[in-house]
Amino acid sequence: MRTTRLAVRGAQLGAAGTLPAYGPVRPAGTRTVSEEAPAAMRERIARGRLDTPLPYALFSDYDRGDHRLELPAVELDNGLLRATVLPGLGGRLWSLRDLRADRELLFVPKRLRYANFGLTDAWFAGGIEWNLGSTGHTTLTTRPLHAALVAGPYGDALRLWEWERTRDLVLQLDLALAGDRLLVSTRVINPDPEPKPLYYWTNIAVPETERTRVLTTATHAWRTDYSGSLDRVAVPHPDDVAVDVSYPAASRESADYFFETDYRKGRFVASVEPDGDGFAQTATEALHGRKLFLWGNAPGGRRWQHWLADDDAYAEIQAGVCLTQLEHDELAGHETRSWTEAFGGIHVDPAAAGATFAKAAAAAAEAVAHVAPADWLESWHAEWLETYVDARPREILARGSGWGRVELALRGQAAPDGVEFPEVDDDSRLAAGLLRGVPVEQPLLPPISDRWAARLRQAPRGWWTSYALGVGTHVRGEFDSARAQYADSVAQRPSAVALRGLAVLAVLADDRTRAVDLYAQARELDPTSRGLLTEQLRLLLDLGEAADALRTIDEAPSALRDHGRTRLLRIEALHGLGRDNEAVGLLEGLEVEDLAEGDRVIGDLLARIRPGMPLPPALDFRMTADHH
Repeated sequence: MRTTRLAVRGAQLGAAGTLPAYGPVRPAGTRTVSEEAPAAMRERIARGRLDTPLPYALFSDYDRGDHRLELPAVELDNGLLRATVLPGLGGRLWSLRDLRADRELLFVPKRLRYANFGLTDAWFAGGIEWNLGSTGHTTLTTRPLHAALVAGPYGDALRLWEWERTRDLVLQLDLALAGDRLLVSTRVINPDPEPKPLYYWTNIAVPETERTRVLTTATHAWRTDYSGSLDRVAVPHPDDVAVDVSYPAASRESADYFFETDYRKGRFVASVEPDGDGFAQTATEALHGRKLFLWGNAPGGRRWQHWLADDDAYAEIQAGVCLTQLEHDELAGHETRSWTEAFGGIHVDPAAAGATFAKAAAAAAEAVAHVAPADWLESWHAEWLETYVDARPREILARGSGWGRVELALRGQAAPDGVEFPEVDDDSRLAAGLLRGVPVEQPLLPPISDRWAARLRQAPRGWWTSYALGVGTHVRGEFDSARAQYADSVAQRPSAVALRGLAVLAVLADDRTRAVDLYAQARELDPTSRGLLTEQLRLLLDLGEAADALRTIDEAPSALRDHGRTRLLRIEALHGLGRDNEAVGLLEGLEVEDLAEGDRVIGDLLARIRPGMPLPPALDFRMTADHH
């Protein structure tokens, strides 16, 4: 094992935002569930979806640049496999290379590209991602994890850990190379007496060729797409005439398939090529969900792949604690849940790889059992729990956040055995000072848990304390209380964040004239915030004040004017003024950096400006079938 720096080209992440997200970054994609769904599944679907990514900030100010980047990395190498981990970006497993065959087992993008797919906006494709939290890509995707060298049965292992703040859960992952397998043993710890929703999925990006095939032991799956319905379908499910969606490239539409795996025949998901070479994931019993996500061949799906991965194509094979990603299990008070996953290359007979789905899946199951037999994996997991899970880190390789230390101090608890939460020079220092009675004088994003709310109510009065209490009551829907707290904060010291809170509440109360004034005041205090500008422009356009919106754009700093989102709002303002030729002209070459997954905003705007005009392929990010 060694620390290194990974040289890549791509986007710069930008700074974390200062504006609290009062609701989810995107609404729930699935709105209807088939009547076939059993009661327990419905109960898990109804449980646990986050109403806000707070206390985390959004990362929305990334670019589409082609910068030379050097990312902190840790390499594990045993002469058979080489695993490259990025502790600064959620512990993402960037690469897993079979050294004997000189073959990359995962999809590794040529460039690092961000898009608005995550619970806190920025997300990037490729490798293997560890998702703890709630439906969607984890809040930790673009945040650092703690990393350390620990002892393992096959030599040095890499331990990653962090405190996930939306759920107040501790995530620990131990990565070890065992022959030609990567083993990842995971535990999730609930440090509190109250039960909590548990969501966990491992997302694996694999290369997709015209004949890549995804296999598992299932005859049925739960399918959802961007139309918003979850339905039970046969596997392989023909989503078009004579199309077998176990071949992702043959599928017409983007879709998720959550497989009803037959565990008696093998607990795995695999990707194989016509020559029989492939990659597989398997795990112990606690991780029993399996999924395929495919982009499909609709124009929107192809455009998204190019947006995220240049000209390459990829699919995702995944594994999680529930059958679907719409569900949340429950982690009891002080409960720990754990499992071990095995990842590695497999080979099946080429004839079997192209056989019927059932025969191909059986061949893949045999290959997986050869690489990581189920009994052996369960035995290894038991040994890990008995001998290694609580081992102290021997050498710290990277630092995550300081919030675990602060949260433990709030509770008066020690860290769980096996992990350490040191003091880190990040925004957690302000919260640590608050626990000692030091007032916060910076626009720290407020923690909103019940524990923090109780502590804040006991804190000395101050502009930030009133603002923080306002944010907490705001997200709980106590709008009158939030309004009073924001007003008290502004009376003590005007701040852009508290004025913006009042503006959001004014919009909710349909007092839009006041909201316009409040946004103007907020932007005078913080003229460089792109989030504030975007919200102000959206309000003006919704009010039909296109001229004011255009003037506001022209008066904004050039860095804000040049952003793709601002350019898109300029196009909308020009249309509102009847200047449609100018509006259409600005669409050429438009790149909206923070475009969201499934967002139809560009296509819908063009349809209003030029009804019937075909959407240029470079602007077609639509993910539903209604435009074909």
